[in-house]
Amino acid sequence: MEVFEIVQTFLALGPALMMPVILFILSIIFRQPVGKSARYAITVGVAFVGIFAVLGACLAVVGDAVKYMAERWGVTLEGVDIGWPLTSAITWAFPIAAAMIPIGFIVNMLLLIPGWTKTFDADLWNYWHWAFTAVMAYMWTGNLILAYAIAIVTEILILKLADWSAPAAQKFFNIPGCSLPHTETVNWAPISLALEKAIFSKIKILEKVKADPESIRERIGFWGEPLMIGFYVGIILGIIAMLPPVQIYKLGIYLAALMLLQGRMIGILMEGLMPIADGIREFFERTKRFKGREIFIGIDAGPIGLGNPPSIAVGFLSIPLLMAISFTPGSKILPLADLAIVPIVFMWAAAASRGNLVKTLLNGIIAAALSLYIMNVFSFPLTEAAVRIGYALPAGVTLVSSLDAGFHILPYVLITPIVAHANGDIPAMLIALIIGAIYFASWYYARDMPKVISEKL
Repeated sequence: MEVFEIVQTFLALGPALMMPVILFILSIIFRQPVGKSARYAITVGVAFVGIFAVLGACLAVVGDAVKYMAERWGVTLEGVDIGWPLTSAITWAFPIAAAMIPIGFIVNMLLLIPGWTKTFDADLWNYWHWAFTAVMAYMWTGNLILAYAIAIVTEILILKLADWSAPAAQKFFNIPGCSLPHTETVNWAPISLALEKAIFSKIKILEKVKADPESIRERIGFWGEPLMIGFYVGIILGIIAMLPPVQIYKLGIYLAALMLLQGRMIGILMEGLMPIADGIREFFERTKRFKGREIFIGIDAGPIGLGNPPSIAVGFLSIPLLMAISFTPGSKILPLADLAIVPIVFMWAAAASRGNLVKTLLNGIIAAALSLYIMNVFSFPLTEAAVRIGYALPAGVTLVSSLDAGFHILPYVLITPIVAHANGDIPAMLIALIIGAIYFASWYYARDMPKVISEKL
């Protein structure tokens, strides 16, 4: 129990305090100079402080706007979106979760050494995505071995997705030498890239429209800069939400700030991360087993997506539409807290279209709408896990979930068919199997897309 409490205390530190320690230890293990390791590890910590300060300030204003919108529209549902921070806290507080850190690291090494993956996932804090998979599987089945097995399969597939998508990610998101083994985001890459290849790239009018931020800026100058696009998005969202004039203006300023400042914070993050990543890659290159092999350093995609102008612009403009979709028959959860991070589910749609705002919206809204459905599916095991660890449900609420939980489509297609079959729920099993078949067919169909996007960029 003492070891468990130490692990829980360390996990509770959060990325800003946890990641510098992890990166410093990794740098020393991979024989980097102590001074250099300390400097860049602390720089990463400082970057996370900046990232969360910017997100905390800007997304709080977005959250207030969403709550105001819900009140003005009279929006109520049985359950509520508690947001990713509470979802991750519930996950880590569950007794079986902490074991996914050593399990996840060992699996990564077992795949990396023989060359079955190119990604060395340094983002240990976000191993909570695989822990989430294990907890959801365990709450549904009560089978610990099965829960860990599904979590390991999820990790393996996410690492393969990170390898596959790396060429596009490195070019579009400007993260050379890195990949994004981040379940909530990269597991949408096959669907977004397949939709671009099958549909949106074949619509000539969409191909001809230069609607990416760079092209807009070239045509109208300062008025088309990401800073101004953020301001316009905030004003439009404020008007849709029927905010008072001062609050509309405030939302415009804060989304403009998010567009500008988040990009600067990502720059600081990469300033600290890249020397460490380069040092780790150099170590691998000097090692006989890895000589001549390409190695990617896996990093957190959340700040990357929330620093990407097309994803931010389209993501926030989609909020009223997503709230409307949440009222379809059978929906029980009101998307609320995690609407502030909805840009991350659009980031692979943005990459697929190389930043075209129109195609990003048309493509990404499919993933976002499907996330609402998955959020509802995961509400039952997540609520049970929350009650099991002693989390007090909000007054009048019988179910909790999060849009972030809904972003986990790969765990959904792995877990749900097993659970639905065991429970005799044939419709749920068939839906999950159909979504799973479409998912893996999309990955196969779009297998060439990351390289195609990279070459076009």
